Amino acid sequence: MSFTFRKSRPVLRFDRSLQGSSSARTILAAALFIALSGLWFPLSDVSASEFPPPQSIDQTPTDSGPSPESSSVLIGSLGRAFAEDAKYVFTSPLRIDTKSALILGGVAAAIGGLIVVDDDLQDFFQRNRNDFTRDISSGLDVFGSAPNVLFGNLGLIGAGWWFRESQGGDKLLRTALISLEAQAFTESIAGVTKFVVGRARPTARQGDQTYDPFHGIDRSFPSSHSARALAVATVFSDRYEQPVPILAYTLAALIGISRNELDRHWASDVFAGAALGFTMGKVLSWRHRHQDNRLTFLPSLPGVESSVGLVLQYSF
Repeated sequence: MSFTFRKSRPVLRFDRSLQGSSSARTILAAALFIALSGLWFPLSDVSASEFPPPQSIDQTPTDSGPSPESSSVLIGSLGRAFAEDAKYVFTSPLRIDTKSALILGGVAAAIGGLIVVDDDLQDFFQRNRNDFTRDISSGLDVFGSAPNVLFGNLGLIGAGWWFRESQGGDKLLRTALISLEAQAFTESIAGVTKFVVGRARPTARQGDQTYDPFHGIDRSFPSSHSARALAVATVFSDRYEQPVPILAYTLAALIGISRNELDRHWASDVFAGAALGFTMGKVLSWRHRHQDNRLTFLPSLPGVESSVGLVLQYSF
């Protein structure tokens, strides 16, 4: 293992020529990412009894719309519901049981295994790409970017609100709100992990084992595109029948593959991002499904003197 220097600060790089065997490399990679993955995966078994009851609100909207005072109460209730979900997600490593630990270990081992062959897989993608695949991947890159996924979620929330009186519109509204929440949590965790790990992107041409921790978030591990795509796809797949799941997962998989095609990520980055997004989508979808009988998101259109908002309604 050698240390190279760039801009007067150490950058940790694992030199292939100094590694005695691929098994040693695998053990090193697995140990690193098992430690890091504890920050990501809320894989513990969950039960309804673990959930705190949703916050109740004192007033519900009338035909003329809530007053500014009641609107602030409703907005505060929505914020508390989001905070409860955040607390549950980010404290989930404290509730990991044996089954969850085995799943987590399997995911970490898969990431470590991919790290071993990252360079070979990247060479394969680069040797076999052409103008057609590059154009498709560029389109998927734009489609799966954070602003476009955000606007997509907001657009679906708006569509659900517009048709909220129908069963389909109400379902779309609920699903898109959970999808937006899943994206927010996934983006946060992916960004923090990028900052902590500091893995160099393939385009840096520093090899697949160069790490520069705590110096920016424009890093390779994990893939944010893959994470947000799987988070959104998982939420919609959990709540809709076919063909939505196959279409959503196919699109998410193509977005992940495009990151290798464009030489922006290593294969292990894409897999780790997909695991993060899938887990986040599953956990939030499950949590809200078991609260839907009591927790309702309702958009409100108050009078002229007030503003448009979201109502969090608690039903007994």
